[in-house]
Amino acid sequence: MSTPQPPQRPPRPDEVLAFHNGDTLENIPVIRGDDPPQRFPWKAAMAGGAVAVVIGACAALLVRQPTGNARVADVEAHPQATRTADGAGRAKAADASPLPTPLPAASTAPSCLRVTYKLPSGPAGCEPKTAVCTPGAPWHVVDIEGLCGGPTPLQAIHVISEPATGGDPGSLYCLAWTGSEDGSGKYATLLMNAPGFQCGANLVGADGQAIQAGGTSVFYSSVPDCAESYPDTRMTYPAVLDFPSDGGERPPTYVCVVTHAGA
Repeated sequence: MSTPQPPQRPPRPDEVLAFHNGDTLENIPVIRGDDPPQRFPWKAAMAGGAVAVVIGACAALLVRQPTGNARVADVEAHPQATRTADGAGRAKAADASPLPTPLPAASTAPSCLRVTYKLPSGPAGCEPKTAVCTPGAPWHVVDIEGLCGGPTPLQAIHVISEPATGGDPGSLYCLAWTGSEDGSGKYATLLMNAPGFQCGANLVGADGQAIQAGGTSVFYSSVPDCAESYPDTRMTYPAVLDFPSDGGERPPTYVCVVTHAGA
């Protein structure tokens, strides 16, 4: 028969604690190896940092660019301030922009006048007033005397040479302009029965005829009332002829001049 074992005592509390701590040799020290060193979780830290950067960038964009609803809400909450800011912005833009060129006044006279050539049915054009009112100008304008302030005034013509026959009543007379003039008038040569291409103007009687009936002359001792060969133009005008070569011995001679112009 086997020898009966004495009953075992229950473990003490300190023994239970030692057992759970791995000490089963009753106060005999247990030699444990050094714990492995802890490594820093770099991957987790970097991933967390990247997420934080993305979240921060999104938050900054939301702060700088509020949504349309936020903008509308802000405008509704502060309408007066919004209008004031918009007005100030427009004022600054207006100050920065160049000033517009002022438009001419509505009452400014036109730079040219609608005219026709010689006759109401002539070719139309546009000429300045000074050209229309110049003595000898071929431009037709209704009521040209009202436009130019009256009939064409008396013009002076300096005759530097003339036919030897004098004022033959049966002859045609014309003036060939030399192209020179002074402050008082133009210089010209008086021609008799000359071809038309040599003449810049014809001399006519007060009735507008080049050869006068009854043998009268186209030369007058006083200013004639020249009939308009082309009404409402400046083509016909009175003139006084002087003759510088005779030393002023001859009295002034008055004529009616009709400017040569194209067909």
